[in-house]
Amino acid sequence: MNVRQTLLQTAEFLGLNRRARHRTRRRLLGLCYHGVVAQAGPSDDARTRIAVTVSQFEAQMRELRRHWTPVSSEQIVKAIAGEAPLPDRAVHVSFDDGYRNNLTVAAPVLARYEIPATVFVTSGFLDTKKPLWPLEAHERLTVWPRPRVRYSPDEPPFSIFIRKFAPPDSPERSEQVLAFVDAAKTLTPPQREKFLAVLRTETMLDVSPSWKRELYDALDWSDLPELSRHGIEIGAHTVTHPNLTRLSKAEQRYEIETSREKIERALGPGSRCVSFAYPFGSSRDYSDEVVETVRELKFRLAFTLEERRNTETLDPFHIHRICIHRELTHPSFLSLISGLRNT
Repeated sequence: MNVRQTLLQTAEFLGLNRRARHRTRRRLLGLCYHGVVAQAGPSDDARTRIAVTVSQFEAQMRELRRHWTPVSSEQIVKAIAGEAPLPDRAVHVSFDDGYRNNLTVAAPVLARYEIPATVFVTSGFLDTKKPLWPLEAHERLTVWPRPRVRYSPDEPPFSIFIRKFAPPDSPERSEQVLAFVDAAKTLTPPQREKFLAVLRTETMLDVSPSWKRELYDALDWSDLPELSRHGIEIGAHTVTHPNLTRLSKAEQRYEIETSREKIERALGPGSRCVSFAYPFGSSRDYSDEVVETVRELKFRLAFTLEERRNTETLDPFHIHRICIHRELTHPSFLSLISGLRNT
C-alpha cells in the first residue's frame, strides 16, 4: 500500500471523513457511473476504467446506505420547487450512456440497498448496437498500425495527431489514445465522422472478448421498462452523444428532443422523461445556449460532469456530478464523497 492510501485510511480512522460529511451535509452529492461489470477485464487496460467492478460497486453502495441518504431525481425536483427539502447528506446516483450492465449487474445491487438511480440513455447507441463513438475511437487507436494518424493536423486541437505513436500495448500508447479521444470530443458531427472514417481504413473493430461485450453492449429498448420496474428513472442523453456546443440551435434541439421522444415511446403511454445529462458534461461541453435549449424543452433537471459537489442552493440546469472510475480505491472513494478532498 502506498503512502497516499495509508493517509486516506488514517483519515477515515481518525474521523476526518465523518467531520467532512457533517460540514457538507446540506450540499447534494451527485455520483456518475458508466458501467458496472462482473468480468473485470485486464487491470492495466485503460478501456476498462469506464466501468467499476461489481465488488467495488457493492462496497460503494453499502457505504452510501450507511452514511448517506440516496435520493431520486423526483426528490431533487421537489426540493428545488420548495415542496420538500432534501435530507442531510443527500446523494443521487446516475449512469451515463445506457450500457446493458446497468440492468444486469448494477440494478440488482441498487435494489438490494434500496437506492434509487437514473440512467441517462444515448438513443442512437441503443439503435445501432455498436460501441459508442468515443469507445470505437479508443479501440481503433489502440491498434492503429501506423506511426501517425493523418487527420487535419492544421485544425486545433488535432495538431496532436501529427505526433508519433508509441508502440501498441505500451503505457505511452495508452496515454496517447486517451489524449486523442479527449481531443475528439470537441469535433462537430461531420468532423467526427471524417475522423472515424480515417481510423476505419486500417483497423478492425474487435469487441468479441466477453469482457468487452459486457463493457460495451447497449441496453435494448425493451430493457427500459424493466429498469423502471427496478425503480430506476430513465433520462435523456442525446441521440449521438455530440459536443452540443458545436451544434446549431436546431441541431441541439433535435439531439435532445428526439432522444426524449424515443425514451417516452419505449416506456409507454403516460411516461415522461424529465431529466437530461449533457454529453461529456464538463464546462467546455455545454453553454448558456445549450442550457436554454434544455429549458425550452421543459426538462426539469439537467446534470453536468463538472466533478464537484453542488452548492446548498440548487440550480436545476446545473446539477453537478462526480464521475466514479475503476482506479478509485475504496479509501479514495470515502475521502472523495465525504468532501475531505477535491476531485
